[in-house]
Amino acid sequence: MSEEWEFDEKNPKELIFSHGMECELAMLDVNGQLPSGEIMLQLFKKIVENAHHALIEILQSDYCPKLIKKKLVGMPQLTYTDEKGDVVVQTYRIGGKDVTVEIFGRDGNVASITYILEVVTPPCTHLDELTWWLKTLFTVAEQVMVPSNLYLLSTGIPSSIKEYLRGLSYADHHHMNAFKDDQERKKIYNMFRNFIPHLIALSVNSPLINGMPSDDVKVMGNTADPKAKLRYAAPGCLRSIRLKNNVSMLSRNDPRVFIPWLGPEQGYNPDYFCQVIQKASLEDAKFQDLFPFTDWGTIEFRVFDAPLSINKRIGFAILLQALALKARKLSIVPDVGSECLVTNRTQVIQRGLFGSFRTDQILQIDDEEFREYYVGNPPYKYAFQAIQGLLKYITPELKEMKYINKKLYKKSGGISPFLIPIFLSVFGDVDLAMAPFGDSEFQLLLYNHFQKKNPGVPPGPQILQNLIKLTFKASKDPFFNPIGGELNFKKSMKWLKV
Repeated sequence: MSEEWEFDEKNPKELIFSHGMECELAMLDVNGQLPSGEIMLQLFKKIVENAHHALIEILQSDYCPKLIKKKLVGMPQLTYTDEKGDVVVQTYRIGGKDVTVEIFGRDGNVASITYILEVVTPPCTHLDELTWWLKTLFTVAEQVMVPSNLYLLSTGIPSSIKEYLRGLSYADHHHMNAFKDDQERKKIYNMFRNFIPHLIALSVNSPLINGMPSDDVKVMGNTADPKAKLRYAAPGCLRSIRLKNNVSMLSRNDPRVFIPWLGPEQGYNPDYFCQVIQKASLEDAKFQDLFPFTDWGTIEFRVFDAPLSINKRIGFAILLQALALKARKLSIVPDVGSECLVTNRTQVIQRGLFGSFRTDQILQIDDEEFREYYVGNPPYKYAFQAIQGLLKYITPELKEMKYINKKLYKKSGGISPFLIPIFLSVFGDVDLAMAPFGDSEFQLLLYNHFQKKNPGVPPGPQILQNLIKLTFKASKDPFFNPIGGELNFKKSMKWLKV
């Protein structure tokens, strides 16, 4: 995309609900490996100190928008916590309250094998604000890695890692707040829960380990024609090694203990939630796909693999905003049932956009609009079809929030640049291959490309080098997305009236 992102000082786009993000990033040495915990113990203090100085300089400069400066309560502080060690904290004012956020430091939930870098935005009330914080934190993170000869990588699992290590994977967590009351919070939680499989399928991004996929990459189409668009189906390739293995910090693929629908009789009840998932306390219960009882009063959505770009991160935030707005309008959000969710969750972790989508286990749904877009007519067979239904379902809300608007987004066909990669993945004419095509397919394409280009040479190092470069480029430009293409408004998207 030719245009550059800029903070809109005059008309920043207000969010319906406050939104914050926690982003986990891999720090790799020159060989593409994770530095040991002992090495990071020596390096990380200096990394955090450098980040602290850089953030103060940025926040005091004219580069920092006035909207953000008004919310700052003092400058970033360097502090120490027992859980994370050295961290940078920023106190931020939102809704008349001061909130202190650990905006730069290590992830405290991981053992000392190595460190995960965690950058955290303050709770934001505007999309421009959320984008600015992500861009700033990522840019600073890239800057402070250089003196330590470290490189940042944004993906669910670095392709160079030889084997999955417990808890050592990389995710984005979204936090939402500013609900009218607990009744609305419950409805939004229920809506997010219904679409966990769809959002996993859109975001899977950890298909490689030890430089290889879990099966052969199968390319379908006329490979002899250099102009032909190919399909990277790779049916046996696991799309999210992170979600497949990270069973201790997410929900289990078991309908008997899957996070429950909160109906009228349960109310907004943490005891019922803990009882269903078989946890003794909320402290034990917080590591789930979706958690509505955080200490900050937020709903936390935890399933996203770390995506390749800020562009897609903001796109996912917009999808969650639209789903929450849709839930606000309903008197009751339907329950599709844990059997349905777990079955489809399992499929999309395995095959992403190409996962089968089962609708025969769905409970009775009286909401005709919800049923139309969730089940399909005829019923969907694949996850990418269900995602197409999701995008159609929330299109009225995307228009209401002006993320689909002909006047605002003339250069991108009336759709926000942050939504382009999401629509493109299931509706578009992708430059590199045939849709459906997401981040996992992109990594599998890289593997296939380098394997064919240099037979006998392991493609892992070349893949890693490309992904590190993409992470660097994406940190500078929130409009950058490595998967380009065009939306076909005359064919696959003729249903959309912009």
